[in-house]
Amino acid sequence: MAVTASPGRRGRRPLVEGPALDRKRLTDTLVEMAHARGIEALSIRAVAQALGVSPRLIYLHVRDKEEMLGLLTDEILRARMPDLTSGDWQTRLRRIVAAVHVAYRDVPGSAGFILGRSANRLDQPHALKIRQAIFAALGQAGLDERQCEEMLILFSVVVLGNVVIAESLPAADAQLAVRRERVEAAFARSTDMLLDAIEKAATDRRD
Repeated sequence: MAVTASPGRRGRRPLVEGPALDRKRLTDTLVEMAHARGIEALSIRAVAQALGVSPRLIYLHVRDKEEMLGLLTDEILRARMPDLTSGDWQTRLRRIVAAVHVAYRDVPGSAGFILGRSANRLDQPHALKIRQAIFAALGQAGLDERQCEEMLILFSVVVLGNVVIAESLPAADAQLAVRRERVEAAFARSTDMLLDAIEKAATDRRD
């Protein structure tokens, strides 16, 4: 049923805002549009048009485009949430690396959006769970608070940076400065290098 505003001043046409909009329908539409077009194509107006509603209804759920994209990226992550508690710290971090990489690689622009805000305070629940799990694993590895914060930034650069670089690769190998398989091999090695850096930092702290 369409939502119709009160008549307002005499002579003004009623404002038809479209069907009621719940949060699930909004997030489902955001994910669908992001997979098809990338997040750069998303705006409040474009999403409202796809939903067949007034932009005002979207503002009942988010303050602005920034918060809307935060809602989107957290929903993408929710669908790929890994086990955050079982295994030793290396196993947990590898599991998180794989889950985050897979979550954002199929949605153009999402990794860059998150990477640009990796040092920000998080309001989105699933991103916050991932960050807390990373800190817990780093603490178990033997890092102090300062080292954990530094490694979180390295984690973001390694994992999300890999996705951003992968998105930028041209279709034709002839346009690459190095062969594609070497680029992909570098992606695979980066996790090992990150874990080695964590272990070294923990060892240096104990010595």
